[in-house]
Amino acid sequence: MRYAITIQYIGAAYCGWQSQKNGVSVQDTVEAALSKVFNHPVRVTGSGRTDEGVNALGQVAHFDSDREIKPYNLCRGANVFLPKDVAIADAKIVPDDFNARKSAKRKTYVYKMYVSYFRNPLLDIDHKQVYKQPDITLMQRAAKYVEGKHDFRCFMSTGSNQKTTVREVYDCSVTQEGNIITVSVTGNAFLYNMVRAITGTLLFVGYGKIDADDIPKIISGGVRQSAGKTMPPNGLTLLRVDYE
Repeated sequence: MRYAITIQYIGAAYCGWQSQKNGVSVQDTVEAALSKVFNHPVRVTGSGRTDEGVNALGQVAHFDSDREIKPYNLCRGANVFLPKDVAIADAKIVPDDFNARKSAKRKTYVYKMYVSYFRNPLLDIDHKQVYKQPDITLMQRAAKYVEGKHDFRCFMSTGSNQKTTVREVYDCSVTQEGNIITVSVTGNAFLYNMVRAITGTLLFVGYGKIDADDIPKIISGGVRQSAGKTMPPNGLTLLRVDYE
């Protein structure tokens, strides 16, 4: 039977979601725990990669097993073997044709920042510190230009072998509550470092380094150097993956 699990993790200690030879991945960590629960090797397929240092509240993965274990017991058992920075938050038995990656309809990422002259160790886990208050209204204006179906090459870091750089962004928004700024991006798929580059570009707009109304020209130009910087990974979290 096929299981789908929802995984939460802090990415600081990992080389990313996907198994790699040069470090410990979240995938390796989850598979090791599940293998102990099911008493056989388990290989999971995730909804997609998250890069080194990126967090998740709603990463989804599937795997197959001949053993039937109740979802509650699966979560409880796996979490016993997982480190404190990784947890399985939900599990369910799904149809055999469910695929965590191919069945996904949209994903939502959030990038969080806090405005402060001084570090906050608790926020530093999943927020990026910024020292100066940006103009949120300008950032919100620029964010609307990101929405739609575009060639997003200008927001892709080098080192990716994508067949196409065309993606569709369904929603891009900027909100602030207190000193916490959140950039939320929902799309059908994302390029390498795309959300971090979008956030860096919006921040440049907020600081007056890029004009909000120049975003369409930057996107159509397709030149990475024309957009803003790529933000550090710790502020980025995969919030959820939608399948309907």
